[in-house]
Amino acid sequence: MEDICLGAGVLAMLIPTNNLIISIAKYKPHLAMGIPGISMFVNSVIILTYGAILKSYSVDSKLFVGGILLAIFISMIIKLNKLIKY
Repeated sequence: MEDICLGAGVLAMLIPTNNLIISIAKYKPHLAMGIPGISMFVNSVIILTYGAILKSYSVDSKLFVGGILLAIFISMIIKLNKLIKY
């Protein structure tokens, strides 16, 4: 269970980063078409770095990866809700 929570901890970095990217797009509308690409690149860098650093601290790597995937899914839902409201 703690490995899932350790993996889902990346959510604490993904949500503020996505909020920052969406905020930049609000103030610079000509960059709005680049939101998906920029967001995907930045999120992948955050997730891969987080996973590489903390994988050695997890006992079960499958649960750790499952926690990361859960965090990605939750982050996508939150991002899509904000983009729909945008």
